Formats: sequence, C-alpha cells, structure tokens
Amino acid sequence: MEKRIITISREYGSGGRQVGLMVAKRLGMEFYDKELIDAAAKEIGFPAETVAAKEQQLTNSVLYNFALGTIYGTAYPREPKLSDLPLTEQIFLAQKKVIEEAAGRLPAVFIGRCADAILKDRDDVLKVFIYADKDIRKKRAVEEYGDVPGYIDEFLHDMDKRRRIHYENYTNQKWGDRSNYDLMLNSGLLGVETCVDIVCAAAGR
Repeated sequence: MEKRIITISREYGSGGRQVGLMVAKRLGMEFYDKELIDAAAKEIGFPAETVAAKEQQLTNSVLYNFALGTIYGTAYPREPKLSDLPLTEQIFLAQKKVIEEAAGRLPAVFIGRCADAILKDRDDVLKVFIYADKDIRKKRAVEEYGDVPGYIDEFLHDMDKRRRIHYENYTNQKWGDRSNYDLMLNSGLLGVETCVDIVCAAAGR
C-alpha cells in the first residue's frame, strides 16, 4: 500500500531532518518540523520562542497525568481544559492537533514530535527511525549544525536524552525500539542520499 504519511524519528546529528526534507521535496509532500512550533504557539496563544524553549520539557504535575489519559484513552474522572494544563502539556496537545489535522489533508513528512505514535492507528503511515555512530553524529553536529566541539559529547547525550524522555512520557512507547518503526536506517553507513532512496521506495511513491 502506498504510504501518504512519513514520520521520521532520529538521533541528534544523524541527519534525519535532512533525510525528511529531501524525501518531502522528491515526493512533493508537505514538510513539518519547526512549523509545528509556530502552529502550536498560535493554538495556545504563546510566542513561538516560548514554545520552542519549552516543548521538550516535562512536568510531574497531576494534570500531566490527566493529559496522558485524555490523549491515549485512559479513563479519568474528567477531561482537563487545555488552559488548566502546564505549558509543556498545552504544547504537546496543540502539536498533536496540528499533526492529526495536517495528516488528514495532504501527503506529508513529519519530523519527530511523537508523530509516529500520534498517527499509529492509520494504515497509510511509514514510520522511520534514523541513527548513526556517535563519531559521525559528532562530526555532523560540529560541521553542519555549528555546535561547539569542546562540549559535543555532552550535547549529543543531552539532546538524545531529551528526545527519549519526551517521547517515552507522551507515548508509553520506547524511543528507538524497532517494534515502533517500519524502517531503521543507519545514515552513517548508508549515507543520506541512500536513506532518501530507501524511504521513497518503501513509501511506494
């Protein structure tokens, strides 16, 4: 079956965003990454800069647990109002709404932000995870992203940790677990171009 939606999860520095952007351009699909930050900001009425700074932070509030129940169907006494929730949860729910609505309109590529879990019940989604060896990710982070070489080990660890915690707390799934994805590609071994070729072929487009 042709896949009209592609979700790409990725380790930091693996080039996953580049893969997604190239796939979207080649297949003529919509591309969603930082655009989701702006859309979420508009939805909840906060500046995009505030949303960008807060979107992968978590809280331990009781209302956070209510939000998880609402999102994934657990029975709770009442559904909380969006405005009652901490900012991090408001951001997640706003982005979830944007992802679901966008997926219903046009073929699209979504980068991160739990899109694979949010859209997991659709049968037209190709779920991809991009990874690479640490040395290759460090090199890309310094040369392409402009990260500071002296702190690159700590930065890679911190970014992957944030993504893992964010994903696992909002989805009840394990970040990087092969059972959650259709494709897991080593961009360091294959190269970005080959990863793009494989994703396009797997999408049947």
